[in-house]
Amino acid sequence: MNDQNDTQNSAPAAPGDVTLEYDIVVADKVVMPAGTLIHVRKPMGGALRGANLGGLVRMDYNQVALVAPRVTQPILHPHLIDAMDPADVTQIAGVLVDFLLPTATKAALSQSM
Repeated sequence: MNDQNDTQNSAPAAPGDVTLEYDIVVADKVVMPAGTLIHVRKPMGGALRGANLGGLVRMDYNQVALVAPRVTQPILHPHLIDAMDPADVTQIAGVLVDFLLPTATKAALSQSM
């Protein structure tokens, strides 16, 4: 039997994959348990419509909450993002920022560290 838990406990398989560190709890019910694998795909222009790119690069919560439902699987609706632990929101935001940075900028940042 194909169980949803099969994908929840696996390690991130791609650069855009994030594993939740904490349960997402809404109305005293765990809707996504810790260990759930969230795939974040690279946003194209349409997914960024209405977003402030500067705010997204600064990991502004409102911008992350605007874009994340458009590029995550399973979909992280705004009410789920509101219920997420800050560490998990930061993971999602970090993946989005990484997608937005040009390759040359990433290379320059990695050399300076």
